[in-house]
Amino acid sequence: MKTYREFEQTKEIQFYKEKFHSIQTSLQFMLQKQGIRNFMVTSANMSEGKSFTSANIAGVFAEKGNSTLLIDADFHRPSLRKYMQISENVGLIDCLMGDKTLMECTQETHHPNLRLMPTGIAPLNPSEWVDSLEMKQLIEEAKQQFDYVIIDAPPLLPITDSRILSSLCDGVLFVTFAKKTKRSDIKQAMRYLEIADANVIGSVLNGVAISKSNMKGYHYKY
Repeated sequence: MKTYREFEQTKEIQFYKEKFHSIQTSLQFMLQKQGIRNFMVTSANMSEGKSFTSANIAGVFAEKGNSTLLIDADFHRPSLRKYMQISENVGLIDCLMGDKTLMECTQETHHPNLRLMPTGIAPLNPSEWVDSLEMKQLIEEAKQQFDYVIIDAPPLLPITDSRILSSLCDGVLFVTFAKKTKRSDIKQAMRYLEIADANVIGSVLNGVAISKSNMKGYHYKY
């Protein structure tokens, strides 16, 4: 997996930037319409591009002058720390345990308006911490300090954490991968979100081949 800096140095960066700017424009319209300032990004299964999507959307929000906090809440398979090239000394779990303040658990990124809160050292009982008053309070506090709070959550089908998180967040952005994500898995994931009374604000279709190039693209609809 490329780091964020390595990705920005690749030749397809302008293509991807255009796609993510398009996604962010449509997404921000929906967020403003519904008065939403925090949302989580998830998928049905692993390796469908949710972390890549959450990192790049957060970057675009920050580029447009919004103070943005990106939280890695995937204790089972955290990836944003390596992707954004920051240390794992402290993070989400330290804040939930009350050992550190919210800002002490975040780190600067190379985007001036974007801070990242990594997972920290994963606890033995991550689902209990996700389904806690501390998590709810953390999200509310973050919304007071940042324009947008974006949470990279675990995939819905193998792990229950996202079903819990979806009820704590104002919205859910659902990521799928073309020719990989099964329709039956999408339907099951949507059932879980419906049961949790989650507000699905949109979906990102990842991995769509562009006919006149060898690059992959992101398409967005809501």
